Amino acid sequence: MSDTPQNDEVINEEVNTEVETNDSVLESDTSNQVQDESNEQVDEVAVAQEKANAAFNKQYGVNKQLERDVKSRDEKIASFEQAERERQAAAVGSIPNLPDRFDFDTDEEFNAANKSRDDAIVAQTNYNATQNAYLQQEQFNQQQAAQAKAEQFNKSLTSYTSKANELGIKQDELQAAGNAVAGYGLSDDLVMHILSDSDGPLITKHLAANPQDGYQLASMSPFAAGSFLDGIKAKASALKPKTSNTPAPATNLTGNGAGEQKHPALEGVIYS
Repeated sequence: MSDTPQNDEVINEEVNTEVETNDSVLESDTSNQVQDESNEQVDEVAVAQEKANAAFNKQYGVNKQLERDVKSRDEKIASFEQAERERQAAAVGSIPNLPDRFDFDTDEEFNAANKSRDDAIVAQTNYNATQNAYLQQEQFNQQQAAQAKAEQFNKSLTSYTSKANELGIKQDELQAAGNAVAGYGLSDDLVMHILSDSDGPLITKHLAANPQDGYQLASMSPFAAGSFLDGIKAKASALKPKTSNTPAPATNLTGNGAGEQKHPALEGVIYS
């Protein structure tokens, strides 16, 4: 008999050879893909936050520039009005003494001196009337501005207090935090911004607990303060009370064994 393997034996050996698969490579590829998708999601959130911050800072900068423009315009108008009043005061001058007929050689000179004095009296009267009207208008404008500012402050404070109640912050706790923050020297604009913010009470609590943030915020320019306040708000949001999605327990018991339920206070009441 020949020792050479038959053809069918060679075929069987080739068929029975195990085919090895590299599962580790597949698992690694899948893990990398999941990690890449996670990183992409994080990057999208970061980009969205950066865009939101940039939009806020841009709008904040526009508003502050408008305020500066209005202030500059008002200052120019006030400066012009002051210069005009000074010019009028210089033009009015002092009222001459009542002329004496014996000081003049002719009646024409005496009458001219009287007319000059009368004109000075009229000019002085008109100037005083203009000054009084100006001062009264300025006082009225200041009162109106102060009243509007007080109304806006009271409105924001009412909303701020209401938000604190919704967040479960007690009034004495909020007052203590507010007293601490008041010592940082925040500008009126920043105070109003915090009072008007939906998370204002939480921002106040965070600043009270972190004086370094409060003093740093107070020392910043308006442009930098907007972005920095966004970061503080994000930290303050962590102070929000956690809400539970667990459904409330059923109040009516049904099913076998529940039986008839009676409240102890209703003992003796006839149940139909």
